[in-house]
Amino acid sequence: MPLIDINRLLSMCALFAAPSLYSGINIVLDFGSTSTEDIASYGATFTAAESFWESKLTGYRDTGFNAPTQVLINIDLSAIDGAGDVLGSAGPTFGNFGGSFIETTEGDMTFDTADIDNLVNAGSFGNVIQHEMGHVLGFGTLWDLNGTYVSDTGQYMSAAALAAFQVEFNQPSATFVPVELDGGSGTANGHWNMGIDLGTNEQADSRDDPGDAIIYTSVNNGLRLDNELMTGYLTGEAWLSNTSLQSFYDIGYLVALDIYGQPVPEPATVALIFGFGAIFVVFRRRRV
Repeated sequence: MPLIDINRLLSMCALFAAPSLYSGINIVLDFGSTSTEDIASYGATFTAAESFWESKLTGYRDTGFNAPTQVLINIDLSAIDGAGDVLGSAGPTFGNFGGSFIETTEGDMTFDTADIDNLVNAGSFGNVIQHEMGHVLGFGTLWDLNGTYVSDTGQYMSAAALAAFQVEFNQPSATFVPVELDGGSGTANGHWNMGIDLGTNEQADSRDDPGDAIIYTSVNNGLRLDNELMTGYLTGEAWLSNTSLQSFYDIGYLVALDIYGQPVPEPATVALIFGFGAIFVVFRRRRV
Protein backbone atom coordinates (compact mmCIF):
# COMPACT_ATOMS: atom_id res chain seq x y z
CA MET A 1 0.00 0.00 0.00
CA PRO A 2 1.22 3.55 -0.66
CA LEU A 3 2.44 5.63 2.26
CA ILE A 4 1.01 9.10 2.83
CA ASP A 5 3.28 11.82 4.15
CA ILE A 6 0.89 13.49 6.62
CA ASN A 7 3.12 16.50 7.27
CA ARG A 8 3.40 17.17 3.55
CA LEU A 9 -0.36 16.75 3.23
CA LEU A 10 -1.08 19.27 5.97
CA SER A 11 1.28 21.78 4.40
CA MET A 12 -0.62 21.53 1.11
CA CYS A 13 -4.22 21.41 2.32
CA ALA A 14 -4.84 25.06 1.50
CA LEU A 15 -3.61 24.82 -2.09
CA PHE A 16 -6.09 24.84 -4.94
CA ALA A 17 -5.57 24.58 -8.67
CA ALA A 18 -7.32 26.43 -11.43
CA PRO A 19 -9.97 24.39 -13.25
CA SER A 20 -8.92 22.32 -16.22
CA LEU A 21 -10.92 23.95 -19.01
CA TYR A 22 -8.81 22.83 -21.93
CA SER A 23 -8.61 19.65 -23.96
CA GLY A 24 -5.50 17.57 -23.54
CA ILE A 25 -3.00 16.91 -20.80
CA ASN A 26 -0.15 19.31 -20.10
CA ILE A 27 3.21 17.68 -19.36
CA VAL A 28 5.89 20.02 -18.02
CA LEU A 29 9.50 18.81 -17.95
CA ASP A 30 11.90 19.98 -15.22
CA PHE A 31 15.52 19.06 -15.92
CA GLY A 32 16.64 20.21 -12.48
CA SER A 33 20.40 19.89 -12.10
CA THR A 34 20.86 18.26 -15.51
CA SER A 35 23.87 19.82 -17.20
CA THR A 36 23.47 22.23 -20.09
CA GLU A 37 25.48 19.81 -22.21
CA ASP A 38 23.16 16.89 -21.45
CA ILE A 39 20.08 19.01 -22.12
CA ALA A 40 21.56 20.01 -25.48
CA SER A 41 22.29 16.35 -26.26
CA TYR A 42 19.11 14.70 -25.03
CA GLY A 43 16.51 17.41 -24.42
CA ALA A 44 14.83 17.05 -27.79
CA THR A 45 14.28 13.33 -27.15
CA PHE A 46 12.50 14.09 -23.88
CA THR A 47 10.40 16.76 -25.59
CA ALA A 48 9.44 14.26 -28.31
CA ALA A 49 8.26 11.79 -25.63
CA GLU A 50 6.24 14.56 -24.01
CA SER A 51 4.55 15.31 -27.35
CA PHE A 52 3.97 11.58 -27.90
CA TRP A 53 1.92 11.19 -24.72
CA GLU A 54 0.17 14.53 -25.06
CA SER A 55 -1.07 13.39 -28.48
CA LYS A 56 -2.29 10.04 -27.12
CA LEU A 57 -3.93 11.21 -23.88
CA THR A 58 -6.32 13.94 -24.92
CA GLY A 59 -7.74 14.95 -21.55
CA TYR A 60 -9.24 13.72 -18.28
CA ARG A 61 -12.50 11.97 -17.49
CA ASP A 62 -12.67 14.11 -14.35
CA THR A 63 -13.50 17.72 -15.16
CA GLY A 64 -13.15 21.25 -13.78
CA PHE A 65 -11.43 21.54 -10.40
CA ASN A 66 -11.43 17.74 -10.19
CA ALA A 67 -8.92 17.43 -13.05
CA PRO A 68 -5.19 18.20 -12.93
CA THR A 69 -3.94 21.27 -14.74
CA GLN A 70 -0.51 19.80 -15.49
CA VAL A 71 1.84 16.90 -14.89
CA LEU A 72 5.26 18.06 -13.70
CA ILE A 73 8.00 15.51 -14.46
CA ASN A 74 11.38 15.86 -12.75
CA ILE A 75 14.22 14.39 -14.81
CA ASP A 76 17.43 13.01 -13.34
CA LEU A 77 20.35 11.59 -15.31
CA SER A 78 22.54 9.70 -12.84
CA ALA A 79 24.25 6.39 -12.11
CA ILE A 80 21.99 3.45 -11.21
CA ASP A 81 23.69 0.07 -11.66
CA GLY A 82 26.21 0.39 -14.48
CA ALA A 83 25.73 -0.63 -18.09
CA GLY A 84 22.87 -3.03 -18.76
CA ASP A 85 20.08 -4.30 -16.49
CA VAL A 86 18.09 -1.31 -15.15
CA LEU A 87 17.90 1.40 -17.82
CA GLY A 88 15.68 3.77 -15.89
CA SER A 89 13.02 4.05 -13.21
CA ALA A 90 10.02 6.28 -12.84
CA GLY A 91 6.79 6.85 -11.00
CA PRO A 92 4.32 9.46 -9.77
CA THR A 93 5.07 11.34 -6.54
CA PHE A 94 2.04 13.64 -6.28
CA GLY A 95 -1.51 12.69 -7.15
CA ASN A 96 -4.88 14.35 -7.56
CA PHE A 97 -7.46 12.67 -5.33
CA GLY A 98 -10.23 15.23 -5.90
CA GLY A 99 -12.36 13.44 -8.47
CA SER A 100 -13.49 9.96 -9.44
CA PHE A 101 -9.95 8.91 -10.39
CA ILE A 102 -6.46 9.29 -8.95
CA GLU A 103 -4.31 11.06 -11.52
CA THR A 104 -0.65 12.04 -11.50
CA THR A 105 0.21 15.69 -10.93
CA GLU A 106 3.96 15.22 -10.44
CA GLY A 107 6.49 12.45 -10.90
CA ASP A 108 10.17 11.56 -11.27
CA MET A 109 12.15 9.85 -14.02
CA THR A 110 15.73 8.65 -13.52
CA PHE A 111 17.94 7.30 -16.32
CA ASP A 112 21.21 5.45 -15.88
CA THR A 113 24.04 7.51 -17.39
CA ALA A 114 25.96 4.28 -18.03
CA ASP A 115 23.27 3.22 -20.54
CA ILE A 116 22.26 6.44 -22.26
CA ASP A 117 24.90 6.59 -25.01
CA ASN A 118 24.35 2.92 -25.89
CA LEU A 119 20.60 3.52 -26.09
CA VAL A 120 21.10 6.60 -28.24
CA ASN A 121 23.40 4.70 -30.60
CA ALA A 122 20.85 1.87 -30.84
CA GLY A 123 18.03 4.34 -31.51
CA SER A 124 16.17 3.18 -28.38
CA PHE A 125 16.54 6.05 -25.93
CA GLY A 126 13.29 7.65 -27.05
CA ASN A 127 11.41 4.39 -26.42
CA VAL A 128 12.85 4.11 -22.91
CA ILE A 129 11.78 7.68 -22.13
CA GLN A 130 8.27 7.01 -23.49
CA HIS A 131 8.07 3.86 -21.36
CA GLU A 132 9.14 5.58 -18.15
CA MET A 133 6.90 8.57 -18.84
CA GLY A 134 4.01 6.12 -19.19
CA HIS A 135 4.72 4.91 -15.65
CA VAL A 136 4.77 8.49 -14.34
CA LEU A 137 1.37 9.01 -15.95
CA GLY A 138 0.03 5.97 -14.13
CA PHE A 139 0.59 2.84 -16.21
CA GLY A 140 1.23 0.08 -13.66
CA THR A 141 1.77 2.59 -10.84
CA LEU A 142 -1.82 3.79 -10.37
CA TRP A 143 -3.65 0.60 -11.31
CA ASP A 144 -4.18 -0.55 -7.73
CA LEU A 145 -5.24 2.85 -6.45
CA ASN A 146 -7.80 3.20 -9.25
CA GLY A 147 -9.13 -0.31 -8.72
CA THR A 148 -8.19 -1.58 -12.17
CA TYR A 149 -5.84 -4.38 -11.09
CA VAL A 150 -5.28 -6.57 -8.03
CA SER A 151 -1.59 -7.18 -7.30
CA ASP A 152 -0.11 -10.63 -7.84
CA THR A 153 -3.11 -11.94 -9.79
CA GLY A 154 -1.48 -11.37 -13.19
CA GLN A 155 -4.93 -10.54 -14.51
CA TYR A 156 -5.85 -7.01 -15.61
CA MET A 157 -9.64 -7.09 -15.93
CA SER A 158 -10.80 -3.47 -16.30
CA ALA A 159 -13.24 -2.84 -19.10
CA ALA A 160 -11.56 -0.60 -21.66
CA ALA A 161 -8.16 -2.32 -21.86
CA LEU A 162 -9.75 -5.78 -21.77
CA ALA A 163 -12.15 -4.92 -24.60
CA ALA A 164 -9.26 -3.53 -26.64
CA PHE A 165 -7.19 -6.68 -26.00
CA GLN A 166 -10.04 -8.92 -27.12
CA VAL A 167 -10.29 -7.08 -30.44
CA GLU A 168 -6.65 -6.13 -31.05
CA PHE A 169 -5.18 -9.56 -30.37
CA ASN A 170 -8.15 -11.62 -31.59
CA GLN A 171 -8.97 -12.95 -28.13
CA PRO A 172 -12.77 -12.58 -28.03
CA SER A 173 -13.19 -14.93 -25.07
CA ALA A 174 -10.37 -13.43 -22.95
CA THR A 175 -11.39 -12.45 -19.43
CA PHE A 176 -8.19 -10.52 -18.62
CA VAL A 177 -5.06 -8.96 -20.10
CA PRO A 178 -2.01 -10.90 -18.81
CA VAL A 179 0.25 -8.94 -16.46
CA GLU A 180 3.92 -9.72 -15.73
CA LEU A 181 4.56 -11.40 -12.37
CA ASP A 182 8.27 -12.10 -12.91
CA GLY A 183 11.25 -9.78 -12.77
CA GLY A 184 11.02 -8.72 -9.15
CA SER A 185 10.02 -5.40 -7.63
CA GLY A 186 9.69 -2.66 -10.21
CA THR A 187 8.86 -5.09 -13.02
CA ALA A 188 6.21 -7.43 -11.65
CA ASN A 189 2.61 -6.18 -11.51
CA GLY A 190 3.32 -3.12 -13.63
CA HIS A 191 3.78 -4.36 -17.21
CA TRP A 192 2.04 -6.59 -19.73
CA ASN A 193 3.28 -10.15 -19.56
CA MET A 194 5.73 -11.45 -22.15
CA GLY A 195 5.04 -14.90 -23.57
CA ILE A 196 8.78 -15.53 -23.85
CA ASP A 197 10.40 -14.83 -20.47
CA LEU A 198 13.59 -12.81 -20.68
CA GLY A 199 16.22 -11.90 -18.11
CA THR A 200 17.88 -13.72 -15.24
CA ASN A 201 15.46 -12.29 -12.69
CA GLU A 202 12.51 -13.86 -14.48
CA GLN A 203 14.22 -17.20 -14.80
CA ALA A 204 15.14 -17.19 -11.12
CA ASP A 205 11.58 -16.27 -10.14
CA SER A 206 10.08 -18.68 -12.71
CA ARG A 207 6.46 -18.06 -11.79
CA ASP A 208 3.94 -19.43 -14.26
CA ASP A 209 2.35 -16.15 -15.29
CA PRO A 210 -0.99 -16.03 -17.07
CA GLY A 211 -0.04 -15.75 -20.73
CA ASP A 212 3.36 -17.45 -20.45
CA ALA A 213 4.34 -19.34 -23.63
CA ILE A 214 1.53 -17.59 -25.55
CA ILE A 215 2.53 -15.19 -28.31
CA TYR A 216 -0.20 -12.60 -28.88
CA THR A 217 -0.05 -10.89 -32.27
CA SER A 218 -1.95 -7.74 -33.19
CA VAL A 219 -4.48 -8.18 -35.98
CA ASN A 220 -3.88 -4.53 -36.92
CA ASN A 221 -0.15 -4.56 -37.65
CA GLY A 222 1.17 -8.08 -37.05
CA LEU A 223 3.32 -6.93 -34.11
CA ARG A 224 3.70 -8.98 -30.95
CA LEU A 225 2.58 -8.03 -27.48
CA ASP A 226 6.02 -9.25 -26.32
CA ASN A 227 7.57 -6.26 -28.15
CA GLU A 228 5.05 -3.68 -26.95
CA LEU A 229 6.17 -0.42 -25.34
CA MET A 230 4.79 -1.23 -21.88
CA THR A 231 6.30 -4.68 -21.32
CA GLY A 232 9.04 -5.04 -18.70
CA TYR A 233 11.93 -5.52 -21.12
CA LEU A 234 12.94 -3.37 -24.07
CA THR A 235 12.66 -5.59 -27.14
CA GLY A 236 11.64 -5.27 -30.76
CA GLU A 237 9.60 -2.38 -32.05
CA ALA A 238 8.49 -0.97 -28.66
CA TRP A 239 5.14 -0.08 -30.23
CA LEU A 240 2.14 1.33 -28.34
CA SER A 241 -0.92 -0.92 -28.48
CA ASN A 242 -4.51 0.18 -28.25
CA THR A 243 -4.68 -2.12 -25.21
CA SER A 244 -2.14 0.06 -23.39
CA LEU A 245 -3.89 3.21 -24.53
CA GLN A 246 -7.23 1.99 -23.19
CA SER A 247 -5.64 1.12 -19.84
CA PHE A 248 -5.08 4.87 -19.47
CA TYR A 249 -8.80 5.39 -20.09
CA ASP A 250 -9.46 2.92 -17.24
CA ILE A 251 -7.47 5.12 -14.83
CA GLY A 252 -9.11 8.39 -15.78
CA TYR A 253 -7.72 9.75 -19.04
CA LEU A 254 -9.47 10.52 -22.29
CA VAL A 255 -7.57 8.87 -25.11
CA ALA A 256 -7.06 9.39 -28.81
CA LEU A 257 -9.06 6.31 -29.89
CA ASP A 258 -11.76 4.19 -28.31
CA ILE A 259 -11.79 0.38 -28.43
CA TYR A 260 -13.22 0.45 -31.95
CA GLY A 261 -10.61 2.87 -33.31
CA GLN A 262 -13.04 5.77 -33.37
CA PRO A 263 -12.44 9.24 -31.86
CA VAL A 264 -13.55 9.54 -28.25
CA PRO A 265 -16.06 12.40 -27.89
CA GLU A 266 -15.07 15.22 -25.58
CA PRO A 267 -17.42 15.94 -22.64
CA ALA A 268 -20.27 18.21 -23.69
CA THR A 269 -19.95 20.39 -20.59
CA VAL A 270 -17.31 21.16 -17.99
CA ALA A 271 -18.43 20.99 -14.37
CA LEU A 272 -16.65 23.42 -12.03
CA ILE A 273 -16.54 21.38 -8.85
CA PHE A 274 -14.51 22.67 -5.91
CA GLY A 275 -12.47 20.43 -3.65
CA PHE A 276 -9.43 19.72 -5.83
CA GLY A 277 -6.37 18.91 -3.78
CA ALA A 278 -3.00 17.26 -4.28
CA ILE A 279 -1.39 15.11 -1.62
CA PHE A 280 2.07 13.65 -1.42
CA VAL A 281 2.18 9.91 -1.83
CA VAL A 282 5.12 7.54 -1.99
CA PHE A 283 4.08 5.56 -5.06
CA ARG A 284 5.88 2.49 -6.30
CA ARG A 285 8.43 3.26 -8.98
CA ARG A 286 8.74 1.17 -12.10
CA ARG A 287 11.78 0.25 -14.12
CA VAL A 288 12.51 -1.15 -17.53
